[in-house]
Amino acid sequence: MLVLLLYLSFSKVVHSSYHIRDNSLVPPYSGPHWVPYGSTIIEPQFVRLTSDVKSNQGGIFNIKPLFARDWEVVILFHVHSPKTLVGDGFAFWYTQHPPSSGPAFGSRDKFRGLAVFFDTYANQNGEHSHEHPYVSAMINDGSKHYDHDKDGTLTELSGCSSNFRNNDYSMATIRYANNQLKVSLKYQGATDPVDCFTVDGVRLPTGYFIGISAATGDLSDNHDVYSIHTYELDVGRKVFG
Repeated sequence: MLVLLLYLSFSKVVHSSYHIRDNSLVPPYSGPHWVPYGSTIIEPQFVRLTSDVKSNQGGIFNIKPLFARDWEVVILFHVHSPKTLVGDGFAFWYTQHPPSSGPAFGSRDKFRGLAVFFDTYANQNGEHSHEHPYVSAMINDGSKHYDHDKDGTLTELSGCSSNFRNNDYSMATIRYANNQLKVSLKYQGATDPVDCFTVDGVRLPTGYFIGISAATGDLSDNHDVYSIHTYELDVGRKVFG
């Protein structure tokens, strides 16, 4: 009930959309369509992907493919620790194969599809460095790998810095419609969401799998997910002559 109240108070009604129950993760997280792996712990009010301990990898993925052509995924989450030096972060996946343990925030670093990374630690300080936490997207055809040592900057589609840590809850909205990818974030106490980035000309197949994963290394953090709500969007498709 607490998670539902948080979600309702923290989100606006999504018009022209259909909530896809089989592709959504809500308490008590006991449905047959989600499979946890690694260090993931299912609690009554949240899913803990990693605890605040070193060298953890965990995730949870949906075994039902997402067949919507235009969709929106809303993630209510909590990344927190009393420490000031933390890592590594978590990732949302929309990929040909469900996430599984690997070096990219708890999943494989080579994949087909979309990944959105929520990176809490800067591994490099070169010309491509940026403030952390940092949210970025990567589109992959399976030929590239996420370079963790370079914070994925060489394969990044777009990104933004974000202060999502140590709020009681934060919300990420990942929207794919009319071949446009848009990511926005909303923080505890904020009235409106903050646009992170919008990219046109993105083409993703239907029927891929969604999931979420996290990892810690020498540094650590609690990575908790309250809910994942998935919607099929009813949008006017662009027609090209």
